[in-house]
Amino acid sequence: MTHPVPRVIYCDVDGTLHCNGMANTRLIAWLNNRKAEGFTLYLWSMRGDKHARDWAHSLGIVELCAAILPKPGYIVDDQGWAWVKFTRCIRSLSTDLIGD
Repeated sequence: MTHPVPRVIYCDVDGTLHCNGMANTRLIAWLNNRKAEGFTLYLWSMRGDKHARDWAHSLGIVELCAAILPKPGYIVDDQGWAWVKFTRCIRSLSTDLIGD
């Protein structure tokens, strides 16, 4: 059975949405385009939801986010890692991301 790739994006903060305090403007533009296409965006950080929320406010992207979360410490799923096959991982700072 083939499942469609979910129209959901989880975006990391540190080193992804910004690097050394510099906004990743290409990624922000890409996220805006995906939101316009109907994707749901979740922003998350290993440093917690307050850290992620602070960055979302400073970058003016709070309205893009359905939720701002800490990264999970555990993922409990009956499929183990099989769920990853429905997920696409993108290196946000690479040039191959943004022309998508």
